[in-house]
Amino acid sequence: MSAVIVPGRNYLEQAVKVASTLNYPIAKVLWKEFPDGEQYVRIENPDLLSSRTAVVVNTMYPGQDKSVMETLMLVDACLRAGAVDVKLVIPYLAYSRQDKLFLAGEPVSFSIVLKTLRHLGATGLVTVDSHNPDKLTEFQGRVVNLLVSDLLVQEALKYSSNPIVIAPDKGALKRAEHAAVKLGLRFDYLVKTRDRITGQVSYQPREIRIRGEDIIVVDDIISTGGTIAESSKLLLEAGASSVIVAATHGLLIGNALEKIRAAGVRKVILANTLGLKIQDDLVEYADVSGRVAEAIGKVLERVD
Repeated sequence: MSAVIVPGRNYLEQAVKVASTLNYPIAKVLWKEFPDGEQYVRIENPDLLSSRTAVVVNTMYPGQDKSVMETLMLVDACLRAGAVDVKLVIPYLAYSRQDKLFLAGEPVSFSIVLKTLRHLGATGLVTVDSHNPDKLTEFQGRVVNLLVSDLLVQEALKYSSNPIVIAPDKGALKRAEHAAVKLGLRFDYLVKTRDRITGQVSYQPREIRIRGEDIIVVDDIISTGGTIAESSKLLLEAGASSVIVAATHGLLIGNALEKIRAAGVRKVILANTLGLKIQDDLVEYADVSGRVAEAIGKVLERVD
């Protein structure tokens, strides 16, 4: 039983590339917006989906609310067109950072997105470097969470010699370790300390001495750039020769890039997981669509 790629508007170029890599047909989708702002989607060749597995390929940034709704509409359209199953490829899952209750009275937004997609009829999910992989169990289907930090660090090696891969905190350590082990590099994470007398905050690697070393800082999301800028600046002040940032999802909101540049970062390497690309000399992108294509096979195993 063969699969059909159904592209979302945010990730059309990459969906075409994935379809070509896997030699799968790709559905033709019409998108439009009504005068009141509501969305409309239509699969223009629905017969292509009859008795096949649909693989909806979309990403949820920019325009998170619209992208979530569009993805839900595509899942429903696929099933109504006769698809026997729907799998999802969503490199950037919206609302993933609200993954628990921080304050009484809040929702858990990530749970809402995952459960809604599952209950609508999707049975498999491929995502990239989820902020909280453990929370993906709430999808209650077959899930593949791809780590791509090795691809980002590999790209960064064009600008660095025998670097140390550093996570900005313990929570990002798995990403740093994944890349470092694959590429035979050293890795560590930063420990935040505060001087009890002055109140001054500093970051230092837990074990490895960084003076005179090139550093690659690895993280999942750059949003406003504050954490990355602060940690990079302090690494350089502590004697690092250079700092390159390798992050999966580069939202780079507002003046984030200016903060990072002012901190002395040499280069920012991002994955092409979003529906936009920042045009700036400081930024480069690593293509992860090949790894995404490989992962689709894992969520199709129970059907194909």
